[in-house]
Amino acid sequence: MTDPARAALVLIDMQRGFIDAESPLCIAGAATTVPACARALEAARAHSMPVFHVRREYAADGSDVEAVRYRTWAEGGRPLSTAWPDSLACPPELEPAPGEPVVTKPSWSALFGTDLATELRRRGIATLVLAGTTTPNCVRSTAYDGLALGFNVAVLGDATSSRSPEAQRANLADMATVGIQILSTEEFAGGGPECLGDTEGAVARAVGPSRTTSPVPGKNPAGDDHGAPAGATTPASPDSARRDDRAGAELPVAADAPRLASIETVSTGWINKYHLRYTLPDGRPYAYEGVSRKGPAAYAAALSALGAGAAPVPDAVCMVPILPDGSVLLIREFRYPLNSWCISLPAGLIDDGEDLAAAVARELAEETGYRLRTDVAEPLRPLPQPGFSSTGMAEENVQVVFAQVEAAGEAAPEAGELIEPFILAPDEIRPFLDGSTTPIGTRCQLILEMLAS
Repeated sequence: MTDPARAALVLIDMQRGFIDAESPLCIAGAATTVPACARALEAARAHSMPVFHVRREYAADGSDVEAVRYRTWAEGGRPLSTAWPDSLACPPELEPAPGEPVVTKPSWSALFGTDLATELRRRGIATLVLAGTTTPNCVRSTAYDGLALGFNVAVLGDATSSRSPEAQRANLADMATVGIQILSTEEFAGGGPECLGDTEGAVARAVGPSRTTSPVPGKNPAGDDHGAPAGATTPASPDSARRDDRAGAELPVAADAPRLASIETVSTGWINKYHLRYTLPDGRPYAYEGVSRKGPAAYAAALSALGAGAAPVPDAVCMVPILPDGSVLLIREFRYPLNSWCISLPAGLIDDGEDLAAAVARELAEETGYRLRTDVAEPLRPLPQPGFSSTGMAEENVQVVFAQVEAAGEAAPEAGELIEPFILAPDEIRPFLDGSTTPIGTRCQLILEMLAS
């Protein structure tokens, strides 16, 4: 049984651009589901359930239209944009009631690139009841994203639609196999949220407090970072840090955030450039530029996860290598974007599938020839969460770890890496900071200041 206070109806894309036959994006079965969607709205309101209306609105210039439908969209009157205003509207029986939020999404899923997941969690919602169109695309992607984020998910089969009966049956069957509850509008109207199973809640009660119902990307169910081996020290999530370290202290509530409306890829290479279009809390549009080493899909996923409040997944690791006598191991490296040598801490990107301890061991060996000590119980001590390198330009973040190290052999940097390891004793750190004129990385500078004091 599901608590009615913790369930919400999410009505997806029931707009004339997807419903009316004159639109090139019309879904053949959508118009016939309008009465069922209206019945679902009526039932949700009768049971005092929150309702969220999800909409798609394209830029009039087509810059954010999915590539697979761009030609159809452009040649068919540019529906779901201000170039065809009527196509943005919904049937009158599906109009939002006062106080029911309207969420505009930038892609298929209602939980991608929006603040919907954050708002659902803020309200204590645990179960999503989905209706709307289309079943194979927007409904299904929302359902799967909902499962991935730890929500119970149900779909009202007769209040969703596909381009063919065969596609409708196949997609509903596929969703049922992964634990999404499929039911009719009448079943929902008759029983309300109480007719829905609470799969996540039942498992959480059985497993106990070790289970998280809002998974963090990059963590396995046990909470180990990137599958780190048992016994490895891993960073705590921000939420656990608040619980453990702040002992009930209240953090300030953030103001309403701008909404990310679209991401345009400007150029790709080792560094990729993107145009970000936002809608400010007061409704004004705002454009910004970002760069990332991630490709378009991975970059969009990272921004979506961060915008939904997920804990950052480390892109890179930066080591503070401490020798047995308390000295710190640094590197002098030629940095091509600076055209200069630079003082920094050993660091590097975390490879796909690589856990934190493996990344540390690999980068230490490559850049310095040192290794983690084997005579101490916990040679790694990560900071509680990754820190972001340049928040005005990039989303890349770095996990800083304090590492107890020992000499092991010769360094083996990659072909283009010009790196010279060197050591500072504790009493040499302050004179070095005061006298060196070589450019220095911010993280390195701040950590050396800490060690000097």
